[in-house]
Amino acid sequence: MLLRGIAGLFATLVIWTAIVYLFNVPAYLLPGPVAVFDRIVFLFENAKLARHIWVTLSEVIGGFIAGTLVGILAGVVFAWLPRVERFATPLILLLQTAPKIAIAPLLLLWLGIGPTPKIVLIAIVTFFPVMAGMVTGLRYGEGSFRDLAAVLKLSPWQRFCHIELPSALPSVLAGMAVATTLAMTAAVIGELIGANEGIGYLLSSGQENSDTAVVIGMVMLLSLIGWAFYEIIELIRRRSLSRFQLS
Repeated sequence: MLLRGIAGLFATLVIWTAIVYLFNVPAYLLPGPVAVFDRIVFLFENAKLARHIWVTLSEVIGGFIAGTLVGILAGVVFAWLPRVERFATPLILLLQTAPKIAIAPLLLLWLGIGPTPKIVLIAIVTFFPVMAGMVTGLRYGEGSFRDLAAVLKLSPWQRFCHIELPSALPSVLAGMAVATTLAMTAAVIGELIGANEGIGYLLSSGQENSDTAVVIGMVMLLSLIGWAFYEIIELIRRRSLSRFQLS
């Protein structure tokens, strides 16, 4: 799958280059891949691009971990206590359906212009798919294993660790895979609205300066980071599922 993705990326670059040269597209509208690459190298050398990449990565990783942990905990609580879920669901749905571009300014007002509001926004978008996966996995896990736990008279903690959590793992990891794309989007939204560092900040600066090569370069970097992030979660998911099936 990774090789097919790389092949598709290479084909896209070839088609992009052909369009630019065959139709003589002006550089201010669509620079070629070489021009974009040269601009990225320039930013590495003169604009501390590595620092901006690290800022965005740290925000995504921090928010993703926080949202995942809270989502797993909330999923356990909701699966075990349906009344709590019925009470909290309307609030969660309101928060999730609200446009994130509208939530970001509030977080900036409350938490300042640093990394904290971006991390919180990323945690918010990560929370829901992970929580939903946990609830689904706990409620609709292997019924035969649950019957076995009753026969063996396992304690609630033993049942959770040895039966419910492994059964919920595929759904949780699927939710985490979905959350990777949402996390990257949330990071960019936060940095576009208010930041002095990060890839989203450079993207905004490129837009203000009408520097199409910078904008395209930052979009490509964000896409590559998001793709790598997704592939890491998918690798963990596949290996976890194979071990779970073998056990």
